[in-house]
Amino acid sequence: MVRPAIIPVDIIDYRRMDSKVLAIAFVAIIGIIIVSGCITEKQPVPPVNPSDINTSISTPFFPQQKENPAIYMDALLVGELVLEDDCLRVGDDLLVWPHVFSVSTEDGVIQIIDDNGQPIMRVGDKIKLGGGEMSSEHIAKYSAELPSDRCSGPYWIVGEVITSD
Repeated sequence: MVRPAIIPVDIIDYRRMDSKVLAIAFVAIIGIIIVSGCITEKQPVPPVNPSDINTSISTPFFPQQKENPAIYMDALLVGELVLEDDCLRVGDDLLVWPHVFSVSTEDGVIQIIDDNGQPIMRVGDKIKLGGGEMSSEHIAKYSAELPSDRCSGPYWIVGEVITSD
């Protein structure tokens, strides 16, 4: 004779649940909702004003990191992305880009391209970059192109592109 299997089922009676447990569950659910609302999509680069185009620009020096690091430095660099002597800088810092990024020049406008092939910023944009500064004596560990006579440091290892305005 085959006996049916008995599976114990716990039924939760929310009326008997302790108010502290309910409060913790409520706060956890609200926290998840708030955090998920903080995730943003990358914004497209706005259209270019034709008067801002400099047709004499060639592709700038674009040093890249050797690989994606397991951890990132998390300082914040804020300023205008400028081209100075064929070097992309924010302030005095030469930017060392993630190895999956690239640079393109279209119609005289220099743009930084992300790992999805999308332009995320261009020369002249106000930007915020996560990362950290690196000295000349240690930069060769992070980039095969550096140090270079073409563009000197200080060097900023780009960890995360936070915004471009």
